[in-house]
Amino acid sequence: MHYDENVTGTALDKKYKENQLDQIPAHASADGMIYSFYGRLSVGNMDPKWLKKGNLPPTFYVYGTEDSFYDQFEEQYQVIKKMGIRTRKIVLDGWPHGFGSDGGWVKDYADWLEDVFNKDRKE
Repeated sequence: MHYDENVTGTALDKKYKENQLDQIPAHASADGMIYSFYGRLSVGNMDPKWLKKGNLPPTFYVYGTEDSFYDQFEEQYQVIKKMGIRTRKIVLDGWPHGFGSDGGWVKDYADWLEDVFNKDRKE
């Protein structure tokens, strides 16, 4: 889990054959964690040292209070925030995991992305 532009498919699969697309930087300017988190499937990573190695971009979380991973989302949001990574969250009261684009969060996310991208251009 690294966002430093220098990771190719060989980091995930030693049999991966690089091609011309690997010459294009894979820098993530922002990350939308829509009922998701940094870590492995079903296990959010809360270790700031491990997360710091990932050079994480600004991160936006959206999750529901009825999601079985709710506590992990809440904890990781706080860890990321304490690390000084620009972050925002929308918590959908009473919503489960897998709500798709429902819940009225898409416009807020789009506005946040625009703000992040505009700030990156100015720096």
